[in-house]
Amino acid sequence: MKNISLFLALKYFRSRKNGFVSFHSGMAIFGITIGVLVLILVTSVMNGFQKELKERILETIPHASIIGNIQIQEYESIERIVYDNSQVIGVAPYIETQGLLSSGSFLKGVYIYGVIPKYENTVSTISDHIVSGSLKTLEEDKYHLVIGDILAYQLGVEVGDYVNVLVPDTGLGLAGIFPRTKKFKISAIFSIGAPELDQSFAYMSIANASKLLRIDQSITGVRIKYQDLFSSNKQIRLDAANVRKNLNKEVMTSTWQQNYGTLFEAIQNERFLVSLMLFMLILLSAYNLMSMLVMTVNQKKPQIAILMTMGATSKTIKNVFLLFGGLVGSFGILLGCLAGLIISINFGSIINFLEILFNTQFLKVYFIDYFPIDIRFEWVSAICSITFISCILFTVYPARLASKVDPVEILNNE
Repeated sequence: MKNISLFLALKYFRSRKNGFVSFHSGMAIFGITIGVLVLILVTSVMNGFQKELKERILETIPHASIIGNIQIQEYESIERIVYDNSQVIGVAPYIETQGLLSSGSFLKGVYIYGVIPKYENTVSTISDHIVSGSLKTLEEDKYHLVIGDILAYQLGVEVGDYVNVLVPDTGLGLAGIFPRTKKFKISAIFSIGAPELDQSFAYMSIANASKLLRIDQSITGVRIKYQDLFSSNKQIRLDAANVRKNLNKEVMTSTWQQNYGTLFEAIQNERFLVSLMLFMLILLSAYNLMSMLVMTVNQKKPQIAILMTMGATSKTIKNVFLLFGGLVGSFGILLGCLAGLIISINFGSIINFLEILFNTQFLKVYFIDYFPIDIRFEWVSAICSITFISCILFTVYPARLASKVDPVEILNNE
């Protein structure tokens, strides 16, 4: 009976004219194909945005910081306490302030970080984004400065040029507060690909930052990198508590979520909402499959009645339409999966072609200027599995409808 069910399912699936796929089956397959294709493509793009955010920004900045009035001689003790946490993979002292960079008549406000390159490399990937010069130049006993490519363009400078660094002077003179000014040489330029960083960050040696701010014996805090950036909130609380306990020192904490968590959550929420909307498209395609099967059952009632008079059981008839729906769903999923993967892999080239064709740029407001793709096969598997289950569930009703056909009533009406 299983062979009979499969034979009949294939017969209904194929077209009488060309022996391939009937029109109604083809329309149902097309709907499922489009749903799977779009869902794979959109989730791959959203995953790509999330990955780019993590690699470009979250891997460039430290995951968390311990902040306080920390004396430089206390750093080694804090470093030892923090490294007792097995989740920590990097610790670096730093000085942070805000200031102005000037070149000619142009002024630009920036965040200035005083760092030690060998320590900074353990908590940040800034060295990997250097496009000219080297971060190691900050180790030299000279007034060197490392800035982003956008900031360099705005200032009209390149490696080897000089800029004036202005920071507020904590001292109060007769005429009020005046900024402290020092000329620095641009020794390296970085390009992260995130405008908010490339035009706002400047690095100098921690020694020069200390001299510039007149805080010879203290640092702003300690920057930390963890194995899992998403656990940084929990881990930094533990590390700060250990510092307070062992050094009897009051400190505060800061994490990447405070500055970039909103953007990261926005991408996650957008991915969820878009996926939910597209999943509704999958359900609509499955409903279309159910409608096609109900119509097929109504058209095939005389044949179903004849089969029942020849000994076919209700279970056999039910299996026919379950297999029929499974075949349509499987074909749609297979085509949608293949098309989705092919388009996702080549999506960058497709977008470039369209941008050239229409002389426009589709991405102008994000921190990247192209559509990133991150195909995750666990997502593809989940999409295909959920779609197949949906198709089978929506096939149950027409299959039961077919199994309840009364052969006596149908044949008497013929």
